[in-house]
Amino acid sequence: MVTGRLLADGTVDILDDAHEIGRLGKGVDASHRILPETMQRVCRLLADYRRRAQGLGAERVLAFGTSALRDAANKNEFIAASAQVGVELAELSGQAEARHTFAGASFGLQLPDSHYAVLDIGGGSTELATGYAGTVEQSISVDVGAVRVTERCLPQLPPTAAQLKAARAMIAPRLAELFPLSSDRPVIGVAGTVTTLGALDAGAACFDTREIDGYQLSLDAVTRWSDQLLSMSHDGIRALPQVNEQRADIIGAGSLILRGFLESRNLAGITVSTRGIRYGLLLDMLTRRL
Repeated sequence: MVTGRLLADGTVDILDDAHEIGRLGKGVDASHRILPETMQRVCRLLADYRRRAQGLGAERVLAFGTSALRDAANKNEFIAASAQVGVELAELSGQAEARHTFAGASFGLQLPDSHYAVLDIGGGSTELATGYAGTVEQSISVDVGAVRVTERCLPQLPPTAAQLKAARAMIAPRLAELFPLSSDRPVIGVAGTVTTLGALDAGAACFDTREIDGYQLSLDAVTRWSDQLLSMSHDGIRALPQVNEQRADIIGAGSLILRGFLESRNLAGITVSTRGIRYGLLLDMLTRRL
């Protein structure tokens, strides 16, 4: 959740920024349905976010669903449940997700002078967008994400060699659907996989935005952390202070996706952004485009 207001000079004042992992996509890949317990958990989060935002004077509170909502046969049931806790929920297309992520990823960062790309590894999908000065010129969404890969290929931690092979075989053709990038194109990475790996590599005592926003995460570091995480037990990963408990079982799969992307595009690394889609959505809300 992010709450903000537009100031007279056109800048955005951020009043609150909170992040909880709802795991809306848990089980959706297999059943094409959002689980009842997931609905209840996420609706509790939405109700809490609404209270926080309205306590700060928010005039409008909106929530947006991405890959899991797009895939769920019972999405209307969840939209209705969200309305009951006072939150309007809208579905975003893959293209809209990439566009808003691109706009939000650069918030607070020193932008490259040239064209750059933004990579968003989510639970069910991965988006890639390119553009300049916050404006998307090309974007694509593919159905591969940390939750989807985990549920299909990595049922245990640490995974077996056969399970890792299956995960890589699932990831590679989906990444091949993404458009090419030149190896010198700056790439900004958003969402939990990139930020968690950035926090681990930076040696942050915990997940601290101030220490990892703008951090340069190299392919060598991604490879090293991927190998380490995929050799650890679930409890071992949960014990790492930089890893959210709700992300411990999927960070290994996320690291495989990021590693595969960087290797397939011959990229030396990626810039970490702790902003992303929620900031892009806020910017659009404040300019009344949403």
